[in-house]
Amino acid sequence: MSEAQSELYDAIYSFKNYEQEATAIKSLIERKRPDARTVLDIACGTGKHASFLQASYAVDGIDLNESHVEAARTRNPKSRFTVGDMMSFQLNQTYDVITCLFSSIGFARTLRGVEQAVRSFKEHLEPDGIILIEPWFTPEDWQPGYVTVHQYESEDCKISRMSHSSTTGSISILQFDYLIGRSNGIQHVQERLELGLFSRDELTELFIREGLHVEYDEKGLIGRGMYRLSRK
Repeated sequence: MSEAQSELYDAIYSFKNYEQEATAIKSLIERKRPDARTVLDIACGTGKHASFLQASYAVDGIDLNESHVEAARTRNPKSRFTVGDMMSFQLNQTYDVITCLFSSIGFARTLRGVEQAVRSFKEHLEPDGIILIEPWFTPEDWQPGYVTVHQYESEDCKISRMSHSSTTGSISILQFDYLIGRSNGIQHVQERLELGLFSRDELTELFIREGLHVEYDEKGLIGRGMYRLSRK
């Protein structure tokens, strides 16, 4: 999917309850870091989590996709959104809470990539801050050959997205094929995503090596778990 079509992201993920997830994140922050005032959302997408969290916090974000960042800026004009890579960004600012949600950590692809990302996160974290990471599937949970279909309909647009999963080594691959119907015709768009497959033990050991205290919630926001990290 080209960046010019990133508005389709919100359409195809319209089933996702960002308000409910933001409420759960806020509840977690209130338990673990009750005096938190600032949040940095890594891989923020189009800024939907931020739009609900900003009632309670000053929320900034970064994302590698320029059009997602533009959408986030439009949706949250009081926040600062930056185009950046989670493994190498530099904002010259620290935050009470850093989030990396919707399995975006998988885009680091390798354990070395996750290590680089976590070091970037730590550089931007207040001394008593917390990091919340929603993981991607583990190698055991990933299902090569799995096919799904998502549909979206509005008055002026109909979207059908079929996905197929496969694996190359330790990389999971999602092939998406979109059919996008509008009054001027039907468009076919393809997208390929590659995310690293990491076991829970691998990630836990990596976080500990990076000097972090690790708590793990089996369920998390959407059933994929949640790592809660803080400095030891």
